[in-house]
Amino acid sequence: MTSDPFAMSALRPSAPVDRALPTSAEWCAYYAANASAATTIPWGCGARLTEAERRAVAASVQEFQLGERSEGQHLHAAARAYAGSTGDDAYVRAIEAFIREEQRHARYLGRFLAMEGIPLRRRSWPDDVFRFLRRGAGLETTVAVLLTAEVIAQVYYAALRGATRSPVLRALCERILRDEAAHVRFQAERLALLRAGRGRFAVRIACAGQRALFAGAAVVVWNGHRAVLRRGGFPFRRYWRQCWRQFARAAVMMDPAGSAPRSRAPVSASGTARLRARSSAAGALADGRAAGPAPGAPPCPASTRIPL
Repeated sequence: MTSDPFAMSALRPSAPVDRALPTSAEWCAYYAANASAATTIPWGCGARLTEAERRAVAASVQEFQLGERSEGQHLHAAARAYAGSTGDDAYVRAIEAFIREEQRHARYLGRFLAMEGIPLRRRSWPDDVFRFLRRGAGLETTVAVLLTAEVIAQVYYAALRGATRSPVLRALCERILRDEAAHVRFQAERLALLRAGRGRFAVRIACAGQRALFAGAAVVVWNGHRAVLRRGGFPFRRYWRQCWRQFARAAVMMDPAGSAPRSRAPVSASGTARLRARSSAAGALADGRAAGPAPGAPPCPASTRIPL
């Protein structure tokens, strides 16, 4: 693989592939099944962050928790406008389910912060910038901005998971990583649909703009969260390389060449299961390492199963 991230497959559409995309109704079924799935979070564990861990992660988790708790008003408005022009009403329901899933992440990160006696943040300038970029934008721009955040979040949560020995925080990161893998696919494939039928040059321009946005966002996240990233095993070179590796994977999914939605047939249980299986496999690790307890993690009582 070339060492130049800007020469990756996002620059130009890949060769046509035989890829039938899930329908909005199938995504609705996926989110419903995922919402009812239980995950094991050891909330009763008495282990707390060490002072060094707290200094490294507290402000960082505060900021990501703030970003996760967006109400998604602009996204919802863009989705309604899109549904009105295409007749894909199920997409609005899928977006609503996606927003609820993001807000669940915020609630559980907030619960973790409360356990640690760390207050919630009300504002941050990176969050303000992301909200500004989405405000008043059409669906394509809104989804592109969201996808940028989701892809970088995959690398961030992999680092956060390795930055502490907290069983609660590590379990939360595992669940969020699995969910984020589905979110990346959901947003990237919608971009493929939105860009379908355009000329090759127009797609190149869109991809170039998205790459520029991604590069800037990756630098901002590094500057604001490098203590967590370094502590979690992601010095700048590895962080940068992994961000672009994740972006290249998303670029394949957002490639309109050969992509087509399946017919709006009734959603099958097997189709939903396939979405969940693929998302789980993709989200198991953003950094390619096997999941598991942190070395030397303190013992904890039996975990509590929490429906997310």
